[in-house]
Amino acid sequence: MARKPMVTRTLKATKAIVLCVDTVEQKTYITEVMLPRTYKCDEDALKVARNMIDTENLKAVRIMSRVESETLYGMSEAKFMELADILPPRKGETDADNE
Repeated sequence: MARKPMVTRTLKATKAIVLCVDTVEQKTYITEVMLPRTYKCDEDALKVARNMIDTENLKAVRIMSRVESETLYGMSEAKFMELADILPPRKGETDADNE
């Protein structure tokens, strides 16, 4: 069986357990989110978590815990070409360089 060409990438991420407050029901909730990248401190992670969690009524208020992980992701080249955004050439490259 022939090997299928793959596009792969190892990514670091942070699984965070976040304390949230529902301002309407006046209750607290614990929510788990997967944040891209790693963070030096809870405050930096909380800023990113707020962008993912906060709504008009639900507010992320504190990182309870966080665990960093590194995972290898991959997909076939055909699927990558179907789903990926086309970017402009990098500085110093032309379309002829890519042919």
